[in-house]
Amino acid sequence: MTPPYTVAPHLEYFNIPFTDFIAARPEFDAFAVGGYIFAQATTPTSHEAGSPPRTLLLQRAMTDSMPGCWESAGGAAEPHEDRTLLDGVVREVFEETGLHVSRFVELVAVDVWMHTRRTNGDRIRIIKYSFIVEVHESRRQSADGTFQSVGIDEIPVKLEATEHQAFDWALEEDVQHSFQTRQGKYQLPLPMQGHQGPNILRAFALFTEQQNKAAV
Repeated sequence: MTPPYTVAPHLEYFNIPFTDFIAARPEFDAFAVGGYIFAQATTPTSHEAGSPPRTLLLQRAMTDSMPGCWESAGGAAEPHEDRTLLDGVVREVFEETGLHVSRFVELVAVDVWMHTRRTNGDRIRIIKYSFIVEVHESRRQSADGTFQSVGIDEIPVKLEATEHQAFDWALEEDVQHSFQTRQGKYQLPLPMQGHQGPNILRAFALFTEQQNKAAV
């Protein structure tokens, strides 16, 4: 059973039966999803409360496709398994990180590409929806009943070893350097029309915008 989560009002149009969502987009053969999770290195009560945000990146296993590349959590949404497209995000985030999505905050990107199946050589058209999401594990309840954000060291990421071999809470500047030079800390996948790097940076920009609005 999918754990409870909330959806920002402007994203409610995604919260419909997946079969209806697919039927309205017959030009696509497969649907993919992704979730960007953000946190700070330290808790807001520490002397480093203003530390820059970080996003969770996963390094693909060397036995998988695109070995060693870094990416956000995500994968294929399954109409026979996921009630909605958003449920697909929740499932993929949990399967790959062990974390439970609590809220859908913002749509980051919609990407389309052609893919050749390794099994039979068929060409299929894939569309991917990527979101900024919050997870239950990124907050804890205080004695007074209020919730407080926790630092990255307190978020219990659990990888699926057959898919990913490592994780890191990446800084925006490190992602940008890796994307621009191809020689930085993170090897970003070149397939899928090269959208991984730009999308991570867009997620950072949208997250910062949300944080600034909340601070006003």
